[in-house]
Amino acid sequence: PPAPRGIPQVEVTFDIDANGILSVTAKDKATNKEQNIRITGSSGRDKTEVEKMKRDAQDQAAEDKER
Repeated sequence: PPAPRGIPQVEVTFDIDANGILSVTAKDKATNKEQNIRITGSSGRDKTEVEKMKRDAQDQAAEDKER
C-alpha cells in the first residue's frame, strides 16, 4: 500500500563516470527497496555542460537536505 502523504523518504543518487554514463539509484528508506537505471546514450552535451549540470544537481541536493 502507498505510504501516507509526506511520509515517504527516498534517497536518490546520481553518478556520472568519465565516459558520460549516468547511473541513478533511488532507495525507499522505509522498505529498503531500490531501483537503478543506467543511461549510456550520448546527449550531445560537452564535458563543460555535463560538469555544470553535476554542480547544479549537487547544489540542489544540498538545498534539499537543509529543508
